[in-house]
Amino acid sequence: MARLLKLIAGRRGNAAGVLRTNGFYEPLERFLVSTLPELDIADLQKLSSRASVELSDMQAAAAGRPPFRGGDWRLLFYCLVGSRTLREAIMRTEELLLAIDGRMGSMTLKRSGGKAVLSYTGARSGDEEMDFIVTLHGQLMFHSIFSWLIGKPLEGIVALDFPESAVRYLDVELLPFNLLLGADQLEMRFAASMLDQPVIRTMSDCEALPTLNFLFGLRVGEDPLEIVRRSRHFMALALRDRRKLPSLEELARHLAMAPMTLRRRLHSAGTSFRAIRDELRHEMAIDMLTNSRMSIEDIAERLDLCDSDALRRAFRGWTGMAPTEFRRRLAQAKTG
Repeated sequence: MARLLKLIAGRRGNAAGVLRTNGFYEPLERFLVSTLPELDIADLQKLSSRASVELSDMQAAAAGRPPFRGGDWRLLFYCLVGSRTLREAIMRTEELLLAIDGRMGSMTLKRSGGKAVLSYTGARSGDEEMDFIVTLHGQLMFHSIFSWLIGKPLEGIVALDFPESAVRYLDVELLPFNLLLGADQLEMRFAASMLDQPVIRTMSDCEALPTLNFLFGLRVGEDPLEIVRRSRHFMALALRDRRKLPSLEELARHLAMAPMTLRRRLHSAGTSFRAIRDELRHEMAIDMLTNSRMSIEDIAERLDLCDSDALRRAFRGWTGMAPTEFRRRLAQAKTG
């Protein structure tokens, strides 16, 4: 982030405007020393997004290319979320890039063995550092947008047609792919099997994005299986500490996503809010019936069920027997 802002300022760009847009009015030097190290991820997302746009516009002007427009982004996301698979989303993106006269470069998809290869072309300004940063951020953007679109990280390799010495310009410590410099052309390579992954995002998800920068991509914890783990943890704590299960809406707020998005993410992991709720109740009922002398009525209350009859019906569905029968058989097994 510091390198990006310094590069904008060093090339006579509007670094102060980038800061002001995000609510920071101090001089750049003071911001870099005092404020930047204290920013949380949300502020970094917004600041990095605006800085990336500023530098991209500067490069476009230097290369004699029209800059991106706000409508270009909306068209891109309409193309993406209207697709059924990643393959279709990429093909639609190819067509869009041609339709908007190369303002975002061009893209071509092909397969090579078990790899999908996305080749890119774009204008260059002749300023190696600026071109490298803009190109890398562009690849980060597309890589994380495609990952976000299917809810799974693409990983793979991004090959840049810059000399290996350009590594000195690298301003991102952790990349979601392996970076290869000195390549013959600009490419993104990943497992071809990912092309058949279904698109799980909708336009409402796009509207909820905090930025259009690569940092909004597949954030830590957005993998569907990780969402299941976090959901179970939150629900189990609520049941243990408050004796009340959260609603789907409460869980979605805790996970910072829309309820429908949460439903889709759980579905893509092969489960549902109701299934997780029932599994937790089942596990805790077994534990309390086995390791305590609590009454059936008290156990029902602990499990946030309306009454003991509700527990009996649920337990019979889980095990095929009533809670008292389970306890009786357990006692017989211990004495036998």
